[in-house]
Amino acid sequence: MNIFTRISVLLVILFFSSCSSQKVLNQYAGTEIIFGNGGGFTRQSNEYTLNTDGKLIFVKGIEKDTVLLPSLSKKVTADIYKRLSALGLDSLDFNHPGDRYYFIHEVKNEIGHKVVWGDPSYTVPAEIDEFYKFLMTTINNN
Repeated sequence: MNIFTRISVLLVILFFSSCSSQKVLNQYAGTEIIFGNGGGFTRQSNEYTLNTDGKLIFVKGIEKDTVLLPSLSKKVTADIYKRLSALGLDSLDFNHPGDRYYFIHEVKNEIGHKVVWGDPSYTVPAEIDEFYKFLMTTINNN
């Protein structure tokens, strides 16, 4: 094999291995919490995904730039999921986005339930707002 053929084969292998790692980054079979905010003048969004293993993914902006953030500890992750369970998110029906909006989305066994708020005409339940602030504080202190 000449040098050009070897380099071509190597590049093809690298390309396909990078594609498959991106799929793994975005697929998870367990429960996930997806939370964040968006809207405003730029219409950009910030979305975090936390799974039960503590893996934390950040997706930013219109371009959907994806970044794998440092994982949360097992203790912190367990505390977050315990608080989520106590919320009973699956029984809440709250979908009132505003120009700026906030959301928490639980995906469990491929079934999702989402609450969205931001419309000043509707007051989000205090426990949802507190949980959202807790999530944001936790990941920013990680």
